Amino acid sequence: MVAPRPLRLKSQVSTFGKPTVALGLPVARVWVDTGIFHLDSPFDYWVPETLSSVALPGIRVQVEFGSSIHEAIIVERMESSPNSGNLKTVLKILSPHPVATPESLALISFVARRWAGLPYDVVRSAIPPRVASVDKEPVLIQEECALPEVDRMGLPRELFGKEVRAFWSLPPSLNTTELIARLIVNRLTQGQVLLVAPDERQINQIEKELLEFLPKVSVARLDGHIPRDDRYRNYLSVIRGVSRVALGLRGSIFAPLQPGSTIIVLGETSDLLHEQRSPGWNVRDVALIRANQSKENLIFLGFSPSLELARLIETGWITHISSKRRRSVTAASQSHGELLPSKVFSIVRNALTSGPVLFLVPRKGYGNAVLCNKCRNISLCECGGRLEQKAAGRDPQCVLCSREFPGWRCSWCQGTLIYIASRGIDRFAEEIGTAFPNHQIINSSGEHIVDFIPHQSSLVIATPGSQPLTPGGYSAVALLEGTRFLSHTDLRSVETVREHFFETASLVSESGTVFLALDPGHPLVASLTRWDPTAMVRKELQDREELKFPPYYRYISFETDTLEATSLVAGLESARREERIPSQTQFSGPYARENQRSRVLISAPFSLAPAVVDFLHELQRRRSISHKPLFTLRVDPYSLTH
Repeated sequence: MVAPRPLRLKSQVSTFGKPTVALGLPVARVWVDTGIFHLDSPFDYWVPETLSSVALPGIRVQVEFGSSIHEAIIVERMESSPNSGNLKTVLKILSPHPVATPESLALISFVARRWAGLPYDVVRSAIPPRVASVDKEPVLIQEECALPEVDRMGLPRELFGKEVRAFWSLPPSLNTTELIARLIVNRLTQGQVLLVAPDERQINQIEKELLEFLPKVSVARLDGHIPRDDRYRNYLSVIRGVSRVALGLRGSIFAPLQPGSTIIVLGETSDLLHEQRSPGWNVRDVALIRANQSKENLIFLGFSPSLELARLIETGWITHISSKRRRSVTAASQSHGELLPSKVFSIVRNALTSGPVLFLVPRKGYGNAVLCNKCRNISLCECGGRLEQKAAGRDPQCVLCSREFPGWRCSWCQGTLIYIASRGIDRFAEEIGTAFPNHQIINSSGEHIVDFIPHQSSLVIATPGSQPLTPGGYSAVALLEGTRFLSHTDLRSVETVREHFFETASLVSESGTVFLALDPGHPLVASLTRWDPTAMVRKELQDREELKFPPYYRYISFETDTLEATSLVAGLESARREERIPSQTQFSGPYARENQRSRVLISAPFSLAPAVVDFLHELQRRRSISHKPLFTLRVDPYSLTH
C-alpha cells in the first residue's frame, strides 16, 4: 500500500501560442466534467478578453480537455497560474447565468472530499441540467412583496430568533402540514426559506398549504417531478433571490440562498434523504455542514431525531424543542401469532362509531414469505429465490425469476398447505375486513397511495409513508405487528420504527386511542404515552458508544472483486501499522457477496475518520491512474447490512 501523495494536475497545456486573453484576472480555474476519477482537481484555462465580462465563478463553460470538448464550471478567476506552460483557452460560455455561488462551490468541494467522490458527481445532484430555451428568457427581478401576518399559535418561540439551530419534535393531533407552512411564512422575515422533504407527496401537501398563505409570494419547486425547464427556471429564480420559498427533495439541499436564510429539513431519518449515486452524501450532514460554514439558520422537523442528531443535541450544538404531552396508548403483545390481539377489538368497534380507524402494517403485497404449514420450512425456487403469494387464491411465485408454482408441494415433507409467515397489506385487509364486517376498507400502499379520506366510519390500512389524512384525526390508530417492525437486523431499524410509529400516532384525534401490538413493557409504549422519545434515544446512544457504532464511530463500506479483497485488507492493515491511517481504525471482512464481489467494513472514531476517508480517496485515485477497476466506496452508508 502506497502512502498518499497529492497529485498535481492543475492545468491543461496548449501546444499553440498564447491567445488574446483578458486584461484582468486572465486565468479561470474550472471543474471539468471528465468522468475520470483521478482528474478531480480543478484545471486552469485562459479566459479570452471577449468572454471576460461573463466568465464569472459559477458560470457553465465549454473547454477542450485532452482531445475532447467537455462542460465545465468556473470555480474562480485568478491573476496567474502556477503552471509555467501555455494554457488552453475557454472555448464558449454555455449559459450566461451563474448556477453556483462561491459558497455553494465551496460546499460542493467539501462534500466531494468528505464522501470521497468527484466534485462533478456532486454537481450533477446539486445543479439542475441546463435548458437552452430558459437561458434566453428575460431575467426576472426580485419584487418587493409584503408578507402576510400568520398566527404563530402552536409554533415554539425558540424557532424565531436570528440564529436558530434546532430539532423540533412535532406535536400530535395537529395538522402538521399547516403547522410547517406557518413556520415557513414566519421564517421569511429573516430571509429565504428552503424546505427539503423525503418525498413528493409531502412537498405537494406543503405547497398547497403555502399557497393559501402566500398567494403573491413566489414558491419554487426544485424537485425532479416537475418539467425539466420549470425546475431549471425555478432554480435560477432561487439563486437570484426572486423566489422567497423553495421546496425540494434531497438534491435541493445544495440550492444557493441569500444571507440569513433558513433551511428546514423534514424527516431527516428517512433513507430517501440519502443519495444512492456516488459519492452517497445525505441531506442531514450536508445541512449541518452548511449551517457550520455559511451560518445559515437550520431547523430539523420530525417526531424522533436520528442518533446522529441526538448526539449533537447531547453536546448542545443543536437545541431540542420538545412537545411533551400525555396520549392514550394501549398495548398488548401477539402471544400466538394472531394478527389482532383480543384487546384491540373493543377499541376498534368503539372508534368506528365516531370515525375512521387507521391500521399501520409493515409491508405491501399479500404474502411476502411462503412456508409449509406442516414443517414450517421456507419455500424456495430452484433459482434460490423465496416464494411469495400476491393474492388470495393465487399460486406462489418466485420473487427473483417470477416462476409460478401451481399445485405447490413442500419439497421437504410433501405437504400441500401454505402458511403465510410474513403478511402483506392485502392479507391484512382480508383478515381485518373479516374481523370487522360491513365497513368500508381503504387500502393505501405502493402505487395506490390515498392522500385524504372523509371523516366517516371506515377501516384504513396503510404502510409507512402512505397514511392518508382525515379532518379532525382518526378515532383510533392501531400499530400492528410491532415485533415484526422491530425485527429487522439493520442498526437503524429501531430509529426508523420509532419515527413511523410517532408519525402514525400523531394522526389520531385528541380524544382517540393509539393501540400498539407490542409488549406493554417495551420502551416505545412509554415513549408514545409521554410523546417523548428522549429516554429511549439516550439509552440507544449509550449502547452505541459502548459498541463503537455510529454516531460515535464512522463506518466506511467498500466492495471489490473477491480475488483482491484479501490483499486490499492486508494492505490497509499494513498502512495502520505504519501509522499512515489512525491506529484505532478497525476492519471487518471481507464478506462474500453476489457476482464474485466481497465487502469490507472499516470503522474509526468520529474525530479520526476524515484521515481514513482521505487515505481511501487517494487509494481510489491511484487505482484510477493505474487503470485498475475502482471499488464501490460508501462513506457513512445509511445501512451497514446492505
